[in-house]
Amino acid sequence: MNIALFYFSATGITETISNHIATILKREGNSVKLINIITPDSRRFQYDFLEFDACIFGFPVFGGRPPKVAEDWMRTLDGRGQKCSMFFTYGARDLEWAHQVTYYLLTQANFQVVLSAEFIGKHAFNVAKGWSLAENRPNQLDFDIATDFTLQSIKRIQKDSEFGVDLSEFTYKPKKTIESRGSWANFYPSRVNDDCSMCYLCEKECPVKAFDAISGETNRKLCVQCMHCVTICPDKVIHTGEVSQLFKKFIDNFGLTEDVVEQKRSKIIF
Repeated sequence: MNIALFYFSATGITETISNHIATILKREGNSVKLINIITPDSRRFQYDFLEFDACIFGFPVFGGRPPKVAEDWMRTLDGRGQKCSMFFTYGARDLEWAHQVTYYLLTQANFQVVLSAEFIGKHAFNVAKGWSLAENRPNQLDFDIATDFTLQSIKRIQKDSEFGVDLSEFTYKPKKTIESRGSWANFYPSRVNDDCSMCYLCEKECPVKAFDAISGETNRKLCVQCMHCVTICPDKVIHTGEVSQLFKKFIDNFGLTEDVVEQKRSKIIF
């Protein structure tokens, strides 16, 4: 089969899982097209989904849902009846409505969703000083689940398998970008010194066009704090504020001790 794997990856975790899935797909004799929809240009391209035999969609979870730009992008698609599976990566807190939102949007876009899964990976905020959650994930157990998810996806794509997500208590409302206040504003990236080669990669690849390479500052009304600019900066001059006190409050509030995080498992939703 010819399978397209669309994913949004800001800090590399969703890309890591996507690459593993692509490896298994190729091992099983399929051809794979990997597309990271992180940039605005990548999301403007109009795909004819009949060019593929099936699709797989992968998104990180920001605040319990896919990134706003990913949701907006899905609302522009026409899957033309093609089958797909979907997966999510998250930093060990919770997925909340991620499965429901994505299932709803993909089915509204005329895709037939056949399977879903969720994988634990290090938290996107780990690039900030003082934040460390699920730092050693994904591990081998997570990759094993990703392998099983891939094989199950192939089987379900090839057969008339039924799969549904309970939407009985779900009402879709478009996601909004809300400007962070107080200590959460420390997560807005900025350039912290002058050792910058001015490659403009931060500005070119910002998914919401929020980062200004000249000023080295973020437009806080647009930024979704995905940490892509921090991750890809070749000069390592883009950083967030110090967040250790906020991290302590966060893990205490959600009971995310090291043992609790270690015991959390990736899983397939049948």
